[in-house]
Amino acid sequence: MKLTPIIATLRARCPVFDNRVAGAAQFKNLPDTGKLRLPAAYVVPGDDNASEQRSQSDYWQTISEGFSVIIFVSNGVDERGQSASFDVVHDIRNMLFRALLGWNPEPTGNPITYDGGTLLDVNRHELIYQFDFRVDTELTENGDEGEGGFISRQRDELNDLGELETLSVEVDFIDPGTGPDGEVEHRLVLDNLSN
Repeated sequence: MKLTPIIATLRARCPVFDNRVAGAAQFKNLPDTGKLRLPAAYVVPGDDNASEQRSQSDYWQTISEGFSVIIFVSNGVDERGQSASFDVVHDIRNMLFRALLGWNPEPTGNPITYDGGTLLDVNRHELIYQFDFRVDTELTENGDEGEGGFISRQRDELNDLGELETLSVEVDFIDPGTGPDGEVEHRLVLDNLSN
C-alpha cells in the first residue's frame, strides 16, 4: 500500500497538525533534528499478513496491510498545573477516524479500518501515541496492473501460450468390469480453432 495518499489526506483533513505530517520507513525515537514541531504525525508501514491462496485455477488471496500514525503532542503543563495531553490524544483520534475510516485509498482495496492504539512514550516534554490501521485487499487476476491490480507469473505464462489450434479427443470404451482395452473406438479432431 502506498502511504503518500495517507499523508496527503492527513495534511488536508487534520488541521491540528498544520501540515506537520511526514512519512518514516520505520519508527524509532527520531533525533531532535529530525522531529517536526508539535503536534506532529508520522505515517509508517505496518505488518503485511496474507491468507492462504484459495484458487486452484488462477490466483485469489487476501492480504491485510497495516500502517500506523504515530503522533507527538506536547506534554507541557497548563496554567492549572495539569497535563491535558491525553485529552488531545482523544481529540486527534477522532480527527484521524474522520479522515481515514471507511476510505478506500487504492481502487482494489477495502476501506481502512481501525486496529487499535498504543502509548509509546510519555515524558515531561511530549507524549507519543501510535494508532494502527489496516486495509484488506483481494489479490485476484481481475483488473489491470495499471489500475491497482496485479498480474501474477501464472497469468503471464498463460498469456505467453500460443492460440489453441487443434483439439483431439480419443474415446476408449470401458467394457463392464474389465476397464479400457487400449483400443480407441472413437476419435474427434477439430482443426483451425483459432479462426
